Amino acid sequence: MNTLDLTKSRLLGKGSSRLCYVHPEDSSKCIKVTYTDNPGLNAEEMKYYRRHLRHGISWEMLARPYGTVDTTLGPGVVFSLAYDFDGRISKTLAHYLASDDLTPAAPQLTALLGKLKSYLLRECIVVRELKADNLVYQLSAPNRGRLVLIDGIGNNQLLPIANYIDRLARKVISRKWEKFERHLLEDYPDNPVLREILK
Repeated sequence: MNTLDLTKSRLLGKGSSRLCYVHPEDSSKCIKVTYTDNPGLNAEEMKYYRRHLRHGISWEMLARPYGTVDTTLGPGVVFSLAYDFDGRISKTLAHYLASDDLTPAAPQLTALLGKLKSYLLRECIVVRELKADNLVYQLSAPNRGRLVLIDGIGNNQLLPIANYIDRLARKVISRKWEKFERHLLEDYPDNPVLREILK
């Protein structure tokens, strides 16, 4: 397997454990590489993605995995990369919530969040943690689009039996969603749109 050189690739973001780059040979994809001392992170995450692949879920609102690669920064995991209608790489929900001028109107944001919640429950996609910077708002037209989950897949319960029982998975997802809404209000306390729809 060839080693992909990421030295000239565009850095898209830095999470708590990984860096994300545009794939140097395929701009429709990105590569996540671990920069912390957590060598098992990628393997653990891919275990959940393989389960979703086997179950034939819809990838409508979830970044699709394309396996692992060797890079100049260490092992990487390849994912689909979301682009807006104008060809720009989609920005995170956190980007839009940080500014009142950019935040979608209350009815639009309510619909976006509602569709994402319904999707996670329908497909039984358990997450370690839902955060605004783990979601991108992919615009299909000005002021119209969808939320796509790009990180945070997995189950951090001590006994992750929800991985195998859909009814329990949906309970876990509902609890995580309630926590997600609380954190949105804590992280963006001055955003009037969020206060209106999550009051």
